[in-house]
Amino acid sequence: MAKAKNADVGGTSVKTRAKRMSPEARRQQILMCAVEVFAEQGIEKATHADIAKLAGVASPTVFHYFPTIGDLQSEVIKEVRRFLLEGFVIVRTDIEVPVYTRVEDMLSSFAKAVDTDRNYVTVWLEWSGSTKGHIWELYKEFYTATTVALRKLLLEGRIDNSIKPTLQAADAARTILGMAHTIAHMRFCGATSKTTQKTINSFVAEYITP
Repeated sequence: MAKAKNADVGGTSVKTRAKRMSPEARRQQILMCAVEVFAEQGIEKATHADIAKLAGVASPTVFHYFPTIGDLQSEVIKEVRRFLLEGFVIVRTDIEVPVYTRVEDMLSSFAKAVDTDRNYVTVWLEWSGSTKGHIWELYKEFYTATTVALRKLLLEGRIDNSIKPTLQAADAARTILGMAHTIAHMRFCGATSKTTQKTINSFVAEYITP
């Protein structure tokens, strides 16, 4: 993420102005910086000043868009929720592909995201372990929405017989979400992409594929 640069004028360091952006673009830039800072420092420890430094803007600019730390936390979590729920689950509903293939593709794509979108996955892992306060309440809402969406996807497999006939959709939805945690933990603990993919393939073949 680009930071504001200091220009050297006559031996004196002068901070240059941040690049001019529309309000919408500036808000999005600050939000993306917030995701990165939250991943590096933690949901509870990140500050407006940390985010301002990364974004190359003054702290009051961050306060203008996100007046409180609670606002920042809520918006970062909302962005992580969007990334996970819409980007991996909802996008794979109502398409003419066997459900077991969609689940395998979903988990494989998530495994790649641990590398390509590591900040999002890092925030999600911490968020899922925050078992108190409003952050946990937001996670419970995400958990419910995600398992409901996964159940809907799995029930499509009942129609075209692309899941095991004995598979309970609600139980499987929770298990698939848990599998995402397993994938993240494997990659963070040093498992190779090949090993992770083998685990995904085995899980889908043994648990979901008819």
